[in-house]
Amino acid sequence: MRYFKDADGKVHGYDGTIPAFAPYIAKAIENKWTEITGSYPLIETVLQAQARLTPSVTSAINAGAQDWGYDDIISAVSYLTSTMPQYVAEAKALNIWRDEVWAWAIPALASVTAEETVGQFLAGMPAQPARPIV
Repeated sequence: MRYFKDADGKVHGYDGTIPAFAPYIAKAIENKWTEITGSYPLIETVLQAQARLTPSVTSAINAGAQDWGYDDIISAVSYLTSTMPQYVAEAKALNIWRDEVWAWAIPALASVTAEETVGQFLAGMPAQPARPIV
């Protein structure tokens, strides 16, 4: 197969061993479409998978803090020195959970596969703790 990307970024594949595709290949070359070498669709590397999945960890942690009414995890843990016992308890719980998540995520990212989806990856993440009541 030969793959070409047109001016709009759409990819077209033509089997060069089939004579009926010869005019399409010639037209792609004539239109100066970019020929894509290698396999298509492109296979993601493990490093690319790690780069794709890492932000999902931060997003999940932020979503957990937002579930409790905070803007994000940074906002939540800023209450560690609050004078309100409820806020301090929540900040401590979320801070411990954030540490647990990253303690899990770092080795998990090291062994991720390129085919792993965000959902599959995050399925192994430590669960958010119950919201403390003071």
